[in-house]
Amino acid sequence: MAQLMRFWLAWGGACWLLLFVPGAQALDVTVSAEYLGKGAGQFENTTPPALFCRRFAYRCTNNDVVDVPLTYSKEVTTVAPRAKFFIQMPGRRQVDVYHEVTGEPYTVSFEFTGVSQRTGGGAWNRNPTYDAVIEGGCNHVAAVANPPWVFFLWDITNPTAPAGCHSISSRSPSDYHEIIDVTDMGISYNLQMPAPFRMKTGLYRGSTTYSVGPGGDFDFGDGVTALNSNTVTVNFLLDVQHAFFFEFPPGTDRAVLEPRDGWLHWLAGGSVPQRLYRDLPFRLSSSGPFKVYKLCQYDIDARCGLANDKGDRIPVLLSLSLPAGIQHRGGPVERLALPTGRALALQFEAAQPTLNRPGQMHFEIAKEDVRRMLPNAGSVYTGLATIVFDAEL
Repeated sequence: MAQLMRFWLAWGGACWLLLFVPGAQALDVTVSAEYLGKGAGQFENTTPPALFCRRFAYRCTNNDVVDVPLTYSKEVTTVAPRAKFFIQMPGRRQVDVYHEVTGEPYTVSFEFTGVSQRTGGGAWNRNPTYDAVIEGGCNHVAAVANPPWVFFLWDITNPTAPAGCHSISSRSPSDYHEIIDVTDMGISYNLQMPAPFRMKTGLYRGSTTYSVGPGGDFDFGDGVTALNSNTVTVNFLLDVQHAFFFEFPPGTDRAVLEPRDGWLHWLAGGSVPQRLYRDLPFRLSSSGPFKVYKLCQYDIDARCGLANDKGDRIPVLLSLSLPAGIQHRGGPVERLALPTGRALALQFEAAQPTLNRPGQMHFEIAKEDVRRMLPNAGSVYTGLATIVFDAEL
């Protein structure tokens, strides 16, 4: 008489006195990016565009930009590089960002690749940034006059360790002397970030502070007055929101375990089946790490169990195979046994975003346990297991 082995699967009011000290306040700049689980597997910039994009829109199409609203006045002469219109930008920095809940750190690399300002004072056509002769660590990209203002855009030739840049108008006399007012500063930058599909869902924050002034990280040369801040803090905000989708085909919430060729061979007097098993297919989309574990109606050592109406219990091994884009401890996931309970959950990492790829859940009763079941021919063994895919790490 044939046996029917059933295995059920479930998814489961104060007053504040503010003292204003000119030149002592700090400026904050926020650089932000997000990852929403898209197939490209890269962060997307969400930083608001800089003011200079209104005039140099082409620079903002394929470059990341942000306003750095430093303002100052600069006495410009031709006597020395630092006396000319002078800019030295900060070099590349490594900055740690931290998950706001777990504190898990990742490192980003940040560097300045270009600078733009609005400058005015004296005759616009002799402005040191218009029709300028630039020397040092910058290259001219563009300059636009809107008298009395001149808007310029320079590239930084070595963002890793920028050299000072100085300029003077080709139309300026040798005794040129003028006070230049500087506003509307913005920069283009390069932010190298970790692969988001290896990061947990959540917000990551970090910051770095630059000094401003002669000899500082931002150095505008000699003769600078009315500087509105002596520091600039760049805050980094990375938002990681993974996509996760898991689906069994209809009707596969129930696994019937049988020999490879059914029960006919054994009923005809054949040997004990090597195993009873069932492989259930599913589809998986995942753009980040997740954990998997099981919960059992009947626990038998590290396995789930089936029981008949006589109280006889048989262990069943549950294992998992996942698409090639998902790894466990750096290797592929092929018939990996599932542990019981969240504390022992297996953690899986994304080697790349995985979109609607096939996997399998495996259920198996070993030969020695099949042999124990055969004297109970006609019994129905059932059990319930909950397989938990936890994408909220």
